[in-house]
Amino acid sequence: MSVSSSATDIANNEDLLSQILVRLPPKSLLCFKCVSKQWLSLISSPEFIVAHIRWRGIASPSGLLLNNDYLHTPEFHYVPLTHNNPSELTAPPYLSYLGAPRIKILQSCNGLLLCSSAYLKNDPNYELKYSDDFTQTEDDVLLPDIWHVIPTISNSCSQTRIHYSGFRFYVCNPTTRQFKTLSFPFFQYHILAINLAFDPLHSPYFKIVCVLRKNLDTYILHLYNSETKTWKPSSISFNAPRTIYFREPVFCRRAIHWYSSQQTSLYFDVDKECLNPMPMPHSSIYGTVNYFGESRGHLHLVMSTTSILELDVFELEKDYSVWSVRYHINLDTIRATLRGMCGFSSDPSLASVLRVTRVEKEGESEAVVFMFGMECIVVSCNLSDGTLKIHTGFVPSQEAVHDLKLLHSYTDAFPFIETLSPI
Repeated sequence: MSVSSSATDIANNEDLLSQILVRLPPKSLLCFKCVSKQWLSLISSPEFIVAHIRWRGIASPSGLLLNNDYLHTPEFHYVPLTHNNPSELTAPPYLSYLGAPRIKILQSCNGLLLCSSAYLKNDPNYELKYSDDFTQTEDDVLLPDIWHVIPTISNSCSQTRIHYSGFRFYVCNPTTRQFKTLSFPFFQYHILAINLAFDPLHSPYFKIVCVLRKNLDTYILHLYNSETKTWKPSSISFNAPRTIYFREPVFCRRAIHWYSSQQTSLYFDVDKECLNPMPMPHSSIYGTVNYFGESRGHLHLVMSTTSILELDVFELEKDYSVWSVRYHINLDTIRATLRGMCGFSSDPSLASVLRVTRVEKEGESEAVVFMFGMECIVVSCNLSDGTLKIHTGFVPSQEAVHDLKLLHSYTDAFPFIETLSPI
């Protein structure tokens, strides 16, 4: 049998073809849609997408998107995590297809991004895009703040106070370039935070949890389901201190988690629609939270000790009983090892923890922490053996490079996970 006839047999056998294609990464499948109408139909079918997601599971991030905090350019600094050869790197997933100015990523959740865009009244098509549902008072701690301070590009010592007139919110898949503009009902109370919950292994649909402040310390929740395309108020009304960071959620194990600067915080079970307490490490021993995130179903906190050069990496027990210290980071040791390397800041206060990743290796678990220095340099440190590696990030534009030098460091890094999940 000739090679051409074998290829024809495979192409004519859709079941066999599907079993081959389902093993390929999303980026390759998007290219293969152009092969024929048959391949386009197969790869676009809901059945194939579900099979592909189940085959891959929740993939590890291929890169980190670093927030540009409502800059005029829709591009982001992007740090690839999976390629060692610079010639193999591809362009990062920009969000210009949203057609919106000043885009900011709010959350990354298993391949989908929750984003917002800030509008001024002189923006093109302002009347078509502006929604005043999110106009907030200046004294509220709200998402986003109506007053936003950004560095002036021409002068690093000055600042410009910008009064944004409105905001729009999007859920998008940067791999497929699909997106949905969120529509909100009229809320009687101020919006404090908007959180995304998405687990493609459980359902192809996403949910939005909107936290509203009823009064000084009382909050209520509204829930959106993309399957029914409807909002519904939750029966939950709860009191919580302002020390809980509702605007920095982490979705893990079918729940949205929020950290707090006090002894106890909260998490919201998306399926049961209930709130539960979550402990926090002892605040008298530790300082600020440098990082809060998840990896492979494990929640992680990175907190400074009494010294800004010492960081502890915590992991929450699955029964939510206690946070345990898994690793210790000495920034001074890392700085000494990297001394003389271009780009890594000698000032430890400019080192931001971007992500903690659990890696399964030869039946054992180890953790890798990614830290940001100056000049778009990201250093990863294997916390088991101390191995250091420099990751070169994409710098999308000269304007973005200049802004990076002004902002000094990033505190927001969002995992980019390739997925075919539809919006």
